[in-house]
Amino acid sequence: MQKKQVLNQFYCVVAVVSAMLVGLAGCNQTGTAKAEPANARVKKLPKLKFHRPDSFPTAVARLSEIREVINSASPLPEPKVFQVVEVIHGTGPGAHSHYHLASAPVDHSHGHDDDHAQEESNEKNHEVEVDVITEMTDIVKWMPDIAGDTDMDKDSWSSVKTESESLYSQLNETLSKATGPEEQRKAVQKMQSQLLAFTDAMEAVVAGMNNSAGDSQESSKE
Repeated sequence: MQKKQVLNQFYCVVAVVSAMLVGLAGCNQTGTAKAEPANARVKKLPKLKFHRPDSFPTAVARLSEIREVINSASPLPEPKVFQVVEVIHGTGPGAHSHYHLASAPVDHSHGHDDDHAQEESNEKNHEVEVDVITEMTDIVKWMPDIAGDTDMDKDSWSSVKTESESLYSQLNETLSKATGPEEQRKAVQKMQSQLLAFTDAMEAVVAGMNNSAGDSQESSKE
């Protein structure tokens, strides 16, 4: 009888320990399911345009410079670095952000109503790098918008748009197969004929704009 009591006590202890282990395992599984990934709150910055040229002639000149650098034997230049301030208005799903260079703070109130003006705002600092190949592809993409800020004629603008979209598509396809700066450089070097033809065409547009401006000035003097 005593032996039977000892066995019963042993089985009871085993049952209690097993129940505790199951409970702990259940708690661990629940905690893992609820845990946030390490990068859950990391916000990807939108495409910022601080490297956008301020005029069409400047954009064309910059593209020519980049093409020559990429096609040379010199090392690629270090990426451009921008210190960017993100101003966040509001909290939760309704929050939205504005961005400006740290060296050029601006007013982001932009006519919000009184209720919005009372919302909580805070700032975050970001360091944004733009390598030379990204800069080149962005300028090609932005060319129609930059040209749209000028007084060039409609036919010239249409030509800029068509050629820019074509080259941008080719660049995207070529660069999608390359990883790392040097592979990207080699890929772009194989497109030198297309890049040269494009920059030559854009320089011709700039020359046409300058001629038109000169003719207008001559006419105004008469």
